[in-house]
Amino acid sequence: MARAAEDEDAVVGRREGRGAVVRRCVPRRGSISAAMAAGLALMAGLPKLLVFDLDACLWTPEMYELHSSPSAYDESRGGVAAGHDTVRLFPGAAEVLQLLLNDPRYATVQVAVASSTTEPKWAHHCLDVLLVDPERGETIADIVAHRQIYPGSKGSQHFPRLREATGVEYAQMVFWDDCSYSDNCEDVARKCPGALCVRTPEGLTRELFEAGLAAFARGEKGVLST
Repeated sequence: MARAAEDEDAVVGRREGRGAVVRRCVPRRGSISAAMAAGLALMAGLPKLLVFDLDACLWTPEMYELHSSPSAYDESRGGVAAGHDTVRLFPGAAEVLQLLLNDPRYATVQVAVASSTTEPKWAHHCLDVLLVDPERGETIADIVAHRQIYPGSKGSQHFPRLREATGVEYAQMVFWDDCSYSDNCEDVARKCPGALCVRTPEGLTRELFEAGLAAFARGEKGVLST
C-alpha cells in the first residue's frame, strides 16, 4: 500500500530553494575546462536543462508498487533492494545516464528530475543509492542537480520551480516522461511554452533521448511526435 503523500517541502539532502538539490562534484572521464565544455555544448546545439521523470521512465517498478521501503544497493540484484522488490534502471536509462557522466559535451548541461510520486522519500533515497555505473560507484544523485519530487502538476508546479531554481527558460529545456497515467508532456507543453517534451511509454531509451536532442537542435517545441 502506498503511504500518504508527503509535503512537497520535505527536505531530503542539501537543497537550493524549493525542491532543488545540489549535485555533488564528481570527476568525469576526459574532464575539460568549463569554458571548453560550454563551447562543446553550444556547438552541439544542446539544451541547458535536461529533465527526466522517474517512475516508469528512469526506473522500474514505480514507488507506489513497492511493498517495503528501499534500503541499499544490492550488487547481486543490480538495483536497490526494497524487500522482495528491486528498483532497477531501465537499460536505456542507464546508458543515457552513463553518457551524461562521461561525455564532456554534457559537462555544463544541467540535469533535473520531476516526479509526482506519492512516495517522495523513497524516490529521493533511490536517487541517492541507485548506481549508474557500479564499476565507478556513481549514483543518479551525482548527475542530478535539481529535484522536484512531490505530488503535483508538472506544468503548473514542477517546471515553474525548475525555471526559478536554475534560471533556465523553458525554451532551453527538454523533458522525458512515460505519460502512463496522465499526459505530463502535454501538460508541460501547454503550460510552459517553449519546452520540448518526449514521451517514453516503455521507459527511457537511448533512441528517444537522442530524438529529443535532435528535435531541440532543429528548433522544435511542444510534444515531439515519435
